[in-house]
Amino acid sequence: MTTILQADGFEDCATIEDRSEFTVLIVDDSPLNLDVAVACLESRGYRTLSAENGMQALQIAAQSQPSLILLDVMMPEMNGFETCRKLKKLDGCDDIPVIFMTALSDVKSKKAGFDAGGVDYVTKPFQVEELAARVHIHIALKVAYQQLKDSEQRYRKLVETTPDAIIVEGEEGIVFLNSAAVGMLKADNPDKLLGGALLDFVSEDQKEYAAIQLKQACSVDRTAGPPEVMLLRQLTGGRVEVEVNCIPITYHRSPSHMYVLRDITERRRQEAAIEFQATHDALTGLPNRSLFLDRVTQSINHAQRNESRLALIFIDLDKFKLINDTLGHNAGDELLRIMSKRLQDCTRSCDTLARFGGDEFVLLVDNLESEGDLTHLAARLISSVSAPVLLLGQSHSITCSLGISSFPEDGDNVEVLMRHADIAMYRAKESGRNAYQFFTHQMQDRLNERLKLESSLKQALENDEFVLHYQPQVDLSTGKIIGLEALIRWQSPTLGLVPPGDFIPAAEEGRLISAIGEWVIFAVCKRLESWRRQGLKIVPVAINISALQFMEQKTEELVKQALNKYMVEPKYLELELTESLSMLDPITSISLMQRLKDIGVSLSIDDFGTGYSNLSYLKRFPVNKLKIDKSFVSGLTNNPDDYSIVKAIIRMSQSLGLKTIAEGAETAGQIALLAAENCDAIQGFYFSRPLPEDQICAMLKERPRLDISEFGRSRERGAVLVVDDDANILRSIRRILRDEAYEVLVASNTEDAYEVLARREVAVIVSDLQMPGESGVQFFSKIKTMHPRSLRILLTGHGSSESLERAINQGEIYRYVSKPWDNTHLLETLSAAFKQYEKGVG
Repeated sequence: MTTILQADGFEDCATIEDRSEFTVLIVDDSPLNLDVAVACLESRGYRTLSAENGMQALQIAAQSQPSLILLDVMMPEMNGFETCRKLKKLDGCDDIPVIFMTALSDVKSKKAGFDAGGVDYVTKPFQVEELAARVHIHIALKVAYQQLKDSEQRYRKLVETTPDAIIVEGEEGIVFLNSAAVGMLKADNPDKLLGGALLDFVSEDQKEYAAIQLKQACSVDRTAGPPEVMLLRQLTGGRVEVEVNCIPITYHRSPSHMYVLRDITERRRQEAAIEFQATHDALTGLPNRSLFLDRVTQSINHAQRNESRLALIFIDLDKFKLINDTLGHNAGDELLRIMSKRLQDCTRSCDTLARFGGDEFVLLVDNLESEGDLTHLAARLISSVSAPVLLLGQSHSITCSLGISSFPEDGDNVEVLMRHADIAMYRAKESGRNAYQFFTHQMQDRLNERLKLESSLKQALENDEFVLHYQPQVDLSTGKIIGLEALIRWQSPTLGLVPPGDFIPAAEEGRLISAIGEWVIFAVCKRLESWRRQGLKIVPVAINISALQFMEQKTEELVKQALNKYMVEPKYLELELTESLSMLDPITSISLMQRLKDIGVSLSIDDFGTGYSNLSYLKRFPVNKLKIDKSFVSGLTNNPDDYSIVKAIIRMSQSLGLKTIAEGAETAGQIALLAAENCDAIQGFYFSRPLPEDQICAMLKERPRLDISEFGRSRERGAVLVVDDDANILRSIRRILRDEAYEVLVASNTEDAYEVLARREVAVIVSDLQMPGESGVQFFSKIKTMHPRSLRILLTGHGSSESLERAINQGEIYRYVSKPWDNTHLLETLSAAFKQYEKGVG
């Protein structure tokens, strides 16, 4: 019994948009059958070709490659089965669907047709509706099959080209992995990985936990959330940290799991570097203020539960500023490193030593047993610090003053303990230095002075004694002023113009900072409205928001009131939040920040890298930019650590879609390196100091630009930089090289040399070994990291063979030339260095 399939009914489940794109070849030795089939198909939009025998059909098919063939079985000379077999051997015709038209209905004939390559039968005499329906079905199937093939090819290409590793694991182990997975696991042949399991690449002590992670990642009811993170072993013995996502699939008819692995090793390294920098002092590696306060708070909580004691010791180096000013900042930094090591050697593993900046150290003494222990520790600290220290070849004696406060006697929270230890330390200084003092409640003079200052600040608010200065922010791609930062000053009738550093701490302690912050918000909006009325082309103005003001949750309403009162567009107001304040209560902070963002103002994280932030929260903060702290920018040209941190912050900001602005840009070299690393903007004395309102108005009228062309790092080859504090040496080398094809640059100290290297490519650097502030070996050790392509030649008449051998072994110098030098030898050494440089840069 033959079922007649209605064509109209089929079109509901498979639609071919334009049938004229498809050609049907009809092969039949009966002209009547041909005419009926042609009429049937052409009336439904198909194009048709006709053939009366098998040979003719093969010729037409080879030339035209139709979409489908209707083929009569019983034909003279060559029957339909034979024609179909030959058709399938023709190039490009093997996938053309063939429908046999025949009066034969026995099973054997049908099997013969399918064996020959047919896909369906139409029994003669055929119904036109059935014929049209079967043609439509098989053309739709062919189209769908081709689309499926195309989709599979695209998917395979995507899988093979994606940078993520993809592994399919079934009941028999790993059955598929892309090239990225082979590379990730360091296999020289993918066959080495097939049949294994992803858990095979997890260390034995981690397998149990990793199995739980994979089960969680592959659970069907797993809700959207962060991927699992695992540490995998590579075949070469290395380790790679990956994020794992899992998708249950069917692969080759078998239930399987497809793992998508993303290598986050480098990201973790950068995050760890930034997080370490955020919680530790860059110079000494000690915990910074944020981490220290967190540890003290934890220790106080522990001591309250266990009724134990602890103490804080403020340590300030006496006359450190004198050492820093007379011997230079490099000597000062070296002194701080030495002292931090000495102080650490006096502490226990349960204690915490931190550096708060400058020459201030603070020690948390946990699990304190008696005041006698503190006395012995204080004496030991003073003795250790006072031991002679060698700086720039000379012995110096350094002393320190210590202030001690104890919990619970001197305070029950970190703020009070810190304040009392600070008071005691200043008392030790007043008593002649090189001593320690325990806090007593008679030490209130300093505190009384602070209270007097707080009272004056209250009067300043009432008498409108505060003024705003503005520092421009400059776009590093155009040189245009793109914003201003509003900086508060106190115009005191008795003290004159007081900078914020002298009164903001007192305002914070006296709980006046919120009122001052409110004044700033309204004052800035008032100035913006005034500038608009004057016809000035205004730019966004940034305002610093204190932690206390932010956490009081009034900022949102104050901003709305100020914007509405002065009819200022929100886009012209930017709020700067310090890195740590947003982490006091991150969930609440995110909510408030989002509400501020919804108003239309922009948000930025100020002094980034100096506070303590959780990067998992940072990426959720709705901020527009990160401001790189000036402490990193100041060391950008001469400190490899600062250089690395700045680069890492810029890279991280770019990955998060944030703009970066560098604070404290004071030299052309700093700006050149920032521009080379694609920092977006700078703010600092190089372009302008903070200016009072009349001067900033004049600047907004004139619209001066920073000449960006001055800061592109020159890539010209052939430059040699000579660094020596002896002017005669510099003149002598210039004279020797005047007839050579080298551009000779000179610097009389390493500070100037760093600036030169920041602004242009230098092939060879010749430096004296003995120079004030920093030796040639120290200079080259930094250059090796920051400018590794430059060849380094040490010029020395004083260095021991031991120091030279150490420098060579460490790869810090390429060659050395002894003073007095032989001109020919110097020229030959330079020539060899330039050849080596050219070979390195291609």
